[in-house]
Amino acid sequence: MRPNVETDTFAPRRSVAVAIPLKNEAAHIPSMLAALDEAAKCYGGAVAVVIVANDCSDASLDLLDAYRPRHFELEWRAVSMLPGAQHAGWARRLALDAAAEQLNERHDLLLSTDADTLVSPQWIKRIAAHVDQGYDAVAGQALTRREERLALGIKAKQRLDEIGRYYTALAFLQAAAEPNPDEAWPRHFYEGGASIALTLDIYRRIGGAPTPPLAEDKALFERIRLHGGRIRHPVDVRVFTSCRIQGRAPGGMADAVALWIGQPDDAPLHEIYGVKASLTGDATNADQLCFQTLPLAQAEAQRRIRRVRQRSHPLPQIEPVMIMPLRVDGADRLAERVLEERHSFVSSQRIVGLPSPVNQQEVAA
Repeated sequence: MRPNVETDTFAPRRSVAVAIPLKNEAAHIPSMLAALDEAAKCYGGAVAVVIVANDCSDASLDLLDAYRPRHFELEWRAVSMLPGAQHAGWARRLALDAAAEQLNERHDLLLSTDADTLVSPQWIKRIAAHVDQGYDAVAGQALTRREERLALGIKAKQRLDEIGRYYTALAFLQAAAEPNPDEAWPRHFYEGGASIALTLDIYRRIGGAPTPPLAEDKALFERIRLHGGRIRHPVDVRVFTSCRIQGRAPGGMADAVALWIGQPDDAPLHEIYGVKASLTGDATNADQLCFQTLPLAQAEAQRRIRRVRQRSHPLPQIEPVMIMPLRVDGADRLAERVLEERHSFVSSQRIVGLPSPVNQQEVAA
């Protein structure tokens, strides 16, 4: 039942386990864990963070061993992956399975994020509130960090901001073209590893996470849909992820960002297509945009948005961003507002079986 902000005090009743695959993330571990600690404090319920560190060669293990959380239980393990399993699919699966072991009740929450990502202070609380509405899974929105975009240079930041605005316009038009009674606007269409949430029940029903070498996050949400799970894509569940151009997973977001900021103006943009092709899903190579044609596509998207708004019965209904009615104290509100303003709101873009993936003879002590 939806909590009533006027009469109810939010009382967490779901245990939470957060799964994090990690490899050589010493530079991000302190801030990542500090953000999770704040989110666990805001939630107020039982939270465990389970990290599976695979094949680390930097100071990651020392940092994990030394960290002492205040508001969650930390469990981490070091593994060495077999050659055929050294990819994002098995890394995520191992972390999710290890985190699921910390949960007992079918309504408990299994969450996952990335080691280079900062969750917002109300990340866990807002996920729980959406699941309380009857959803089996929640796909959060990933935003890139403003200071990291700036560090890439003015031209790179302008390019990434332009892509972000185009994807935001497409999300509006997609919601208008395919109204979903199960998900009212505002919503987004991002399904990435930076913010995954599902109940323990649906995780068991789908038989665990799929393990493709790439796009394991999208494969997970697709498997949830195939098993009849309800997925929410709320704009109030946010994380702030790295804008690095040298990632851990080949073919992942970092590679896409590197391509976008370094390519010639007339080179095809990776996974970015014209408005019509994007909305129909029938995109071909001929529909790919470049930075020369992207402004024209953005103008077309804006014209379509104006037409939607001018209809007598507009779809979707334009409303302010809806925030789940949760009772929180002023400190939590202030902490999240400062975090969000600092990082701005340019969406992170699409990130594009073995019997045992772990080499038991090379497991770190």
